Amino acid sequence: MKTSYLCKIVLWAVFAFAWAGCSSDSGGTAFIPGFNATWAVEGTNGEYRIDLQPNEANQNVPSGVFEGEEQNDNDPTLDGNPLSGSFNGLDIEFTIVRDPQDTHKNVRYNGKMEPTSDTNNRIIKINLTSSEGNLVLVPL
Repeated sequence: MKTSYLCKIVLWAVFAFAWAGCSSDSGGTAFIPGFNATWAVEGTNGEYRIDLQPNEANQNVPSGVFEGEEQNDNDPTLDGNPLSGSFNGLDIEFTIVRDPQDTHKNVRYNGKMEPTSDTNNRIIKINLTSSEGNLVLVPL
């Protein structure tokens, strides 16, 4: 009888521990970022922008893919370059194709999106790093 009771407690503890370990955050819900837009590169007065546009299937989901382009009013080498990337929760990464003939000129960005709050998923800033240095995207 004691063995059966002990087995039930152990099984319940294992189940509870496994269930808690599977949640994506302390609340047990997945974070769904809202970030599709054209973003200004901080410090450029909106003259340098990054357009991030997930398609319909990749909006309002916790992870997905997107496309977009680099836009720059003053530097033609940084204007119109396509990009593609992915996001998972607040993590984001994308690659800008600066020269389709030379992949060494492509720039890969990795970073984190910053939401308004834990309950408001609207993204207010995206902090990125790359081989070219840091980049911060802010809403236009």
